[in-house]
Amino acid sequence: MSSLIPRIRDFLDHAEETFMAVALAFMTILTFIQVVLREFGTGWVWSLEATTYTFAWLVLIGMSYGVRTQAHIAIDLVGNKLAPGPRRIMALIAVSLCLVYCGFMFYGSSRFVDGLITLGNNARDIPAPRWFLTGIMPVAFTLLALRFVQVGIRIYRGELTSLGHTTRKSDPAESA
Repeated sequence: MSSLIPRIRDFLDHAEETFMAVALAFMTILTFIQVVLREFGTGWVWSLEATTYTFAWLVLIGMSYGVRTQAHIAIDLVGNKLAPGPRRIMALIAVSLCLVYCGFMFYGSSRFVDGLITLGNNARDIPAPRWFLTGIMPVAFTLLALRFVQVGIRIYRGELTSLGHTTRKSDPAESA
């Protein structure tokens, strides 16, 4: 069982990175082709909507990637002034609040997608059910919550003292 968790984590890490790379490549290629086609007075009606949905998927999956890699913006003005113990407590409170946010967003997006399933309508220009195109939202917020749990565990174990990278610049007076 103990070897299963790292394998699942590694799979999710790889799937997340692969999805983001493929989505970015797809958007870039599709946009390039659309620009070329417009030069010849034609184009694909569905390309803007496809690019928009792909970008939304990229952002939603990118949120969890940002938390996992600590590549997000962190406001650490107060945290940097605290000792490591209180900083960890503050970080655990922040993780808890982030998990509450994920719960609200999961609930709201699940209701939204459920409503779209009930309506049964398709996207405007893409022949796909709208619920399928927006169904990434509850999935993404579940993945985001999982990443916050992982960060929370690392903070609890003492491996981290805050949610993200510190932005503190070294003070010339401290190095003297």
